[in-house]
Amino acid sequence: MIVDFRVRPPFKGFCDLHLYRPRPPNPDPVTVSGLRLDMPSYRSYEERSIEAFVEEMDEAEIDVGVVMGRQSPDPYGWIPNEDLAELVEAYPGRFVAFGGINGTKTEEALQEIDRCRAMGFKGVALDNGWCDPPLYDDDETLFPIYEKCMSDGLIVSITSSIFVGPDMMYCHPVHIQRVARRFNELKIVVPHAAWPWTTQMCGVAFQNPNVHLIPDFYGHIPNTPGAQEYVRSANYFLSHRLLFGSSYPVRPLKQSVEQFTALDFDSEEIRRRCLGGNAARLLGLDG
Repeated sequence: MIVDFRVRPPFKGFCDLHLYRPRPPNPDPVTVSGLRLDMPSYRSYEERSIEAFVEEMDEAEIDVGVVMGRQSPDPYGWIPNEDLAELVEAYPGRFVAFGGINGTKTEEALQEIDRCRAMGFKGVALDNGWCDPPLYDDDETLFPIYEKCMSDGLIVSITSSIFVGPDMMYCHPVHIQRVARRFNELKIVVPHAAWPWTTQMCGVAFQNPNVHLIPDFYGHIPNTPGAQEYVRSANYFLSHRLLFGSSYPVRPLKQSVEQFTALDFDSEEIRRRCLGGNAARLLGLDG
């Protein structure tokens, strides 16, 4: 089984995200973002087609995609969680939903978590650095959200990387460390795995067994600085808590699987765990 633990498919509200802004046909390698270099075109993005996206899942041999919602101010985007529920219903067995939560309004967030549970979601997704005002992941206003998710058995996704927040201190792993230690029964996944603080984030996962890392493209784009630390950790203590993710539409599905598969894992068993076995266990998909 292959589980892509972070996708934003071209479906309804997702198409309004900043991620779907048109890309230059011939990007200047000197000035373009490194995320857009050496990236092939792919039909689902160009056509904004969910049908093409599912076909690309099949081509990449991805069995399940974890759909991450978002509730952030402009320019990042706000997706009604009903859109996620509609997608899961339209393609049975192909998607698992994490509802988007806005952490700036605690009572509304708690009510939204109840709605996400009622819709059968497995978790909630927070982009705290993109709140208005921006929040560090260990801001005390978020504690009731973490407490509720822990008591309700929901997984919390905390996106953390250099782009999420006004400066790179917003993705410093110490903030997630404090959350993981205070709420030590809360299952936490970290998309972007706090890049570029790679060694420090691996240290947080070393200390806290409730933390799972999704390096996504920061882990598998060739020559990304620090990416080898995620693989080294998977070959040591993190082999049951590293998760594959494409972060589509930032990177295409098939290329992501191929680049992840080519990483220098010590064994095929570890590679299989990270491609899907760990995710299946965490999401309760393994029976």
